[in-house]
Amino acid sequence: MADPIREYEGARFSPECQLDVHGEGPRVARDRALRWIQSRAHEHPGQELLIIVDRGRAAGRRPSPVAMEIHALLDDLTGKLISRWRPFAPGSIMLRIADLPRMERQKDPEHPLPPDDGRTRETAGAARPSPLTDIPPELLTLARTAAGLRILREGLTTRVEELVLREVWVEAQLRAMESGSSFAEGISSVLDEEREINSRLEE
Repeated sequence: MADPIREYEGARFSPECQLDVHGEGPRVARDRALRWIQSRAHEHPGQELLIIVDRGRAAGRRPSPVAMEIHALLDDLTGKLISRWRPFAPGSIMLRIADLPRMERQKDPEHPLPPDDGRTRETAGAARPSPLTDIPPELLTLARTAAGLRILREGLTTRVEELVLREVWVEAQLRAMESGSSFAEGISSVLDEEREINSRLEE
């Protein structure tokens, strides 16, 4: 693929796990996304999915009406049909179907929902800085090692290194927040998992 973003999305999500609504109106996009999520929740609990909301939107612009509508829908469904969602690549959103999908919100004080990346509906579609400016220098080597292992395992090219590095860093922060540990422990956990997966594949 010529576009590294689409290459990365295609490597992580099969076609049936992707929904493209970026050319729709906000209401149609919401309705399509809701029906699709309901169908996947019924058939594939726990599955990770990708919704494409923007393509070719200039960096730094406000999120499109479609993106804002999908963000609102996913907020409504979190704790019900989906367990969490977050930005994936520029213009796309990753979500995870709940293990026990239901229409009423689930309450589990022992396992609260992971926080998002702190962005509001107004800023969620804005361009994000390179992860190199966000990751503490002392953790950058660990993050790059984890990203490199993931790129190698998934057969990706180095063109998507920044996207994978961002994903690794987001995962590390979520793990740290969920466990009440440090970001160093979070990124170490991601790296250990990548090493374990690669070790099993080599056996």
